[in-house]
Amino acid sequence: MTPDAILALYEWTIGGCFRCGQVDLFVTHVDEIVTPSGDRYELSSCGSCVLAMEEERRRYAERRGRAYEPGGLTQGEP
Repeated sequence: MTPDAILALYEWTIGGCFRCGQVDLFVTHVDEIVTPSGDRYELSSCGSCVLAMEEERRRYAERRGRAYEPGGLTQGEP
């Protein structure tokens, strides 16, 4: 699957990337952190970081003998 096809699987908005620290660029929601006091912080990632994380997911699936399905970052899959 091409990088553009993988990125098309996600919804994008302007924000900051938790992984590389860049701000004011297109990001997608990937997870959230909930503190013990109940505060919620959204974790969003830019396209470059999404592709890097998808590659990590693909290699992990390959090592485990599992099928890799791109687009799973927002679904809580390893």
